[in-house]
Amino acid sequence: MNATYARGDLDKKPALRSVDFSGDIFAEPITGGEILIRSLLDLGVDTIFGYPGGVVLGIYDMLHKIPEMNHILVRHEQGGTHAADGYSRATGKVGVVLATSGPGATNTVSGIATAFSDSIPMVVLTGQVSSHMIGNDAFQEADIIGITRPITKHSYLVKDASALPQILADAFMIATSGRPGPVVVDLPKDMLFSKTIYQKPVTRESARRITLPQFDNLAGRIEEAAQLISNARKPVLYVGGGVIIGEAHKELRELAIAFGIPVTTTLMGLGAFPETHPLSLGMLGMHGTWYANTAVHECDVLIAVGARFDDRVTGRVSDFSPHSKKIHIDIDPACVNKNIVVEVPLVGNVKDILPEIACRMVKRDYSDWNTYLDSVKRAHPLKFEQTADVIMPQRVIQQISEITNGDAIITADVGQHQMWAAQYYQFNHPRSWINSGGLGTMGFGFPAALGAAIGCPDRTIVAIVGDGGFQ
Repeated sequence: MNATYARGDLDKKPALRSVDFSGDIFAEPITGGEILIRSLLDLGVDTIFGYPGGVVLGIYDMLHKIPEMNHILVRHEQGGTHAADGYSRATGKVGVVLATSGPGATNTVSGIATAFSDSIPMVVLTGQVSSHMIGNDAFQEADIIGITRPITKHSYLVKDASALPQILADAFMIATSGRPGPVVVDLPKDMLFSKTIYQKPVTRESARRITLPQFDNLAGRIEEAAQLISNARKPVLYVGGGVIIGEAHKELRELAIAFGIPVTTTLMGLGAFPETHPLSLGMLGMHGTWYANTAVHECDVLIAVGARFDDRVTGRVSDFSPHSKKIHIDIDPACVNKNIVVEVPLVGNVKDILPEIACRMVKRDYSDWNTYLDSVKRAHPLKFEQTADVIMPQRVIQQISEITNGDAIITADVGQHQMWAAQYYQFNHPRSWINSGGLGTMGFGFPAALGAAIGCPDRTIVAIVGDGGFQ
C-alpha cells in the first residue's frame, strides 16, 4: 500500500513498525483491526480493494505496516466492489472489499448485487458505528446487513474481536461453497479497537446440506441422462457460467469432443468451450447466433450444464426448445425446474457429474446433425456492413480478437458494445470474459478490468466500455 500524507513534512512521517504475524496464537492481546489483517493473511488473502473512512481507521493503521497485504485504494466503494469482482472472475479467488460505515457501506450495494446475480465469491468488510450506538440513528449508521440481506449468501455483525477469526473463515467458506456469492461482515468500531488474544480459526466444511426428495437417486439419474444422450440424434450442450465457476471446462470439452456434440454457451459461459472449435455454435439467446438458436430449437436432447434457463435465453418458455428432452445439471437446486421443467434433473457439481455421464454413454454418429448445423452457419453468419469511411465497432472487436489470438481477458460494461464483444471476440479460455450478466450494472467494465489486471498481471486485459458506462 502506498501511504499518502496529506499534512506535514514527508521527512517527518512516523517510522513504520513491522508486525510479526508468525505463529498460530499471539502471546499478547492485539486489537480487532490487527486480528482482522492476521485472519485474512491466514486465509490466503493478499489483496484488498478499499476506501478509508473514520470507523475503519483502526484497520488502516495496520495495513500500511503489513507488506504482505496489497491494498488497492479505489476512488469509490462501488468501483471497489467491481474491481474485487473482476479480480475474482479472472483468478477464481475470493474478492475482498473494505468500506467504512454508513454511505461507505451503502455504496457497495450495486457491486454486491452484481456479484450475487453472477455467483461471484466476495467478502465485503464494512465499518459500523460502535456497538452501543447501533439502532440509535448514530452519525453514519446504516443497517447494511438488513439492506443487503436479499443479495448476499450470508451476513455477520461481529460483536466480539475474539470471534472475528472464525467468522472470517466461515465467511470465506460460505462465499466459495455450493453456488458462490457475496458475504457481508459488519465491523463495529469498538470491536476493531478492543484487544484480545488471536487464535487461528478452524477451517471447516459447510454444514448446510440440502436434501430434496425430487433430486434423490443421483446415480440413477446419471444413468438415465447417459442413455437419453446416447439415444439422441440431435443433441446440444447448452453451457452456462456454472461450468467456469465450477472449474469444469476440461470435463466439458472432453465430453463434447469425444462424442461430437455441438456446444452453445450463454453470455456467462463464453470461454468454457473454445469458439474456434468446429463444434462451437457461439452464444444463444436474444443476442446469440442464428445457428445456436436453430440448434436449440430443433434438437431432440438438450443438456443444460451450469445454466439457469435465463429469460434472455429462453424467450417465451412455451416455445423454447419444444422438441427436446431436457437434462439439467446444476449445483443449486433452486435453479432446477424453476424456469423450465426438465426430464432429468441432476443436482451436484458439474465437474463430478460430467465424467460420470461420459463413462456411461454409448458413442453415436452425429455427423448428419453437425453437417446440417454447419450449413446453417454458412447461410446465416454473424455479419455487419463495413463501409470505407466508417470503422464499425464490430470490426474493432474482431481486430482485437485477431491481435490477441483470443487469449486476452476482456471486460465489458453494459450495453450494445457488451453484446458486440460477446459476439465478435472468439473466447478460447475460461475466465477470459468478465461482464455484468445477471444485473447489467453500468460502470462495471473499467474497475473490473483494473481488478483483473491486479489478479492476473501477466495477462493482456482489454476493457470494452461504452460512453455511458465509462462515465
